[in-house]
Amino acid sequence: MLKYMMILFCIFPTISSGQVFTLTYEDNTSNDKPAVIVGFVKGATDGIDIALGEKELPPLHPISGAHMVAILDMNKDGSFSSNTDMFSYRDIRNTEPLKSADTFWVQVSPWKADKKWMKFSWDYPLGTGTDSVVLTDRGGASVRVTCDEKKSVTLLPNSFGVGQITIEEFYVIVYRNQGISSIQDDVSHEIVSLSDIYSSTGILLAKLLNPQQINQMMEYSPNGLYFIKTGSTIQSRIVHR
Repeated sequence: MLKYMMILFCIFPTISSGQVFTLTYEDNTSNDKPAVIVGFVKGATDGIDIALGEKELPPLHPISGAHMVAILDMNKDGSFSSNTDMFSYRDIRNTEPLKSADTFWVQVSPWKADKKWMKFSWDYPLGTGTDSVVLTDRGGASVRVTCDEKKSVTLLPNSFGVGQITIEEFYVIVYRNQGISSIQDDVSHEIVSLSDIYSSTGILLAKLLNPQQINQMMEYSPNGLYFIKTGSTIQSRIVHR
């Protein structure tokens, strides 16, 4: 018993002395409330650090119930790779280098027709060393939430029963202490990816739009279904007034 107590003593102080952010997920399909921890601890690596509680999970979500994982899939230059995805409930990185924003990748369980809402929640105030945190969809065009004193956000379907609740992959952008006073413009520059817009019949309507331009285009587009292609990711957007 003493042996195990000594191990716990060594592990948990290391995490608590770092800068971490906990994001909790839930939806109407179950009472499960899985949480993902992202953040920074001195000496952590971009891979699996067992001593920091990181553990590689099976590559598939459970068949039923709400579920969320972090995807540890970083290239050495800090970009995301599509070659090998490692799932974990934690993504802890080294405290250095200090970037303007660090992007973490999380994925929720696949969308099914019985999902009527999904909710993300977090603790506030944020932990020591963290200026601000922003939650977006991977394309940056559909969801953008500042994790502030509201402590949660609920995503609901549109009039057609789909929309934001069908999104499965999100970015958690963490700003650490560096005197940033306004995060919205910085986030746009950090994660923006230009997208192409297609009609429901596959006709290319516009090329290389940023998220703001996409929203402006959708605001004045006729009612209907549109597809937004960002890199290899395609998302649907329904315009209905």
